Amino acid sequence: MTAAAPPDRAAGAGRASLRRADWRFLLPAPPDGGFAHLALLGGPPGLAERLAEIGLARRVSRALPGDRSADLVVALHDARAPIAALAASLAPGGALYCEVDRRRLAGLAASPGRTRRAILAAGLRPTGCYWAAPSFEGCKRYLPLDEPGALRWYMRTLYAAGTPLHRLIGLAMRALAGGRGRFAALAPCYAVTAVRGAEARAPSVLGAPELRALLPPGPLRPAVLTSGQDEGSRAVLLPFAAGAGQPSAVVKLATVAGFNANTEREQAALASIRARLDDRLRPSIPAPLGQLRYGDLAVGVESCAAGPTLVASSGRWGAPAARKIADLRALAGWLAAFHRQTEVARLTWGPAQASRWVERPLDDYARRFGLAGAEPRLFAAARARAGELAGAQLPIALLHNDLGPWNIYRAGARLTVIDWESGAAADPGRYGPGLCDLIYFVTHWSYVARHRYGEPAELAAFTELFAGPRPDQLLRAARRALAAYLYDLAIDARFLPLLLAYTWVRRALDRAERQQALGAGAGARAGNRYVQYVGILAEHTGTLFGGAGDADTH
Repeated sequence: MTAAAPPDRAAGAGRASLRRADWRFLLPAPPDGGFAHLALLGGPPGLAERLAEIGLARRVSRALPGDRSADLVVALHDARAPIAALAASLAPGGALYCEVDRRRLAGLAASPGRTRRAILAAGLRPTGCYWAAPSFEGCKRYLPLDEPGALRWYMRTLYAAGTPLHRLIGLAMRALAGGRGRFAALAPCYAVTAVRGAEARAPSVLGAPELRALLPPGPLRPAVLTSGQDEGSRAVLLPFAAGAGQPSAVVKLATVAGFNANTEREQAALASIRARLDDRLRPSIPAPLGQLRYGDLAVGVESCAAGPTLVASSGRWGAPAARKIADLRALAGWLAAFHRQTEVARLTWGPAQASRWVERPLDDYARRFGLAGAEPRLFAAARARAGELAGAQLPIALLHNDLGPWNIYRAGARLTVIDWESGAAADPGRYGPGLCDLIYFVTHWSYVARHRYGEPAELAAFTELFAGPRPDQLLRAARRALAAYLYDLAIDARFLPLLLAYTWVRRALDRAERQQALGAGAGARAGNRYVQYVGILAEHTGTLFGGAGDADTH
């Protein structure tokens, strides 16, 4: 489950994004692999073509039919169509999805209760009501408003009250989440689902027999989480049984078939990683519960993590610094233990290692992006440092590759680290210097813990973390965590600036490859946050490689 996304976004290439169609996972599974006729009202240009492309329906029209011939009617919020008109186009057994935007003056009176009554009056059967947050266009979560346990779980586990206003909103929402329908009356953006007929099928993959065998009997209402990042990101369905206070399992699936390998790889990774860990660390990795198919999409099922994410814990406005630092130390200690148990080699540094971890990535970066500003000076310093480290020992261990605070849950002393699709134990390319995981984590933890939001604030915070002359209490804790990791794994501190440069160079290249896979352009510096990080490091080459910047242990 994904509580927050990394800060960068891959742009599309002029095509409508299927992220605007994540609502499809709230619908019943299509008959015979696809709906016969989808009537789509509203939404961006090109969305109908994308839905036809993925086979959601054999026919997709942009207008309501004159008869009851549509077995799926979708009315997005900008369509503003009355329920009665939508229902009049729906075939027997057909499904309805309708968005209601109460941010408009005309929508203020359209409460979920009133919409439900309109659905019943139109001869349809309501099957769900979902809060779409933060908005329909940038929706990252659909939370069932008719299942209070799901909203309470979200507020307790994922909600990041990172500003005074969000803290107040969170307190109000917690109070309203105590009873059925209280918060629903205030939800600014919500969607309803309904069917024509008595039979109500389970939403999307939750009706699959293979999955039902793993879940509690009876009706299930899903919360749907996405990163909102791009089509390469997965959707996460969290099924809630009636009255349950937490999900029964975590169901992950690609949103386009081209990314099925991530889900298939993660199930194998979870089993392999758990088998390598001792009894103390094994529970920190979710248990894989099975794989199945939903149409042409791969689906993976795993156990649910306990406790809030570190985004919610370290990021809560007003949380004491001691709590935030405790989160940091808990993860840093876990990571050192994890890398000791998954270490596959301890390299003696020499020309071959310098070529693998320094020369090739720097050359790839230069070919892909060119060199700008002070980057030639940074790369020269990195190459010089690589030569100075001859004979030093560098451990190689399994990397997570997305170890952000959004992927770590903490319940007391227990941590759970999720989303291992990028850390498959069977993939040799996923092993490397473990310090890279910690560098990635402390970077994003420092943004969350210090409430640095938005690109300018995050870039300034990045500079302060790695090159600032007067670190505050939280930045000192982050630097100490890096120094402690180096000590615990017996790594020469001179590796720190070298691996700092390597981490963000490699991230910049990975981001470019992802953009290329999504058809969004492969070589542009613009829109690649990690290129900006490399530029900042380049501006501070002297601080990083001059000796004083290697590790702060004070």
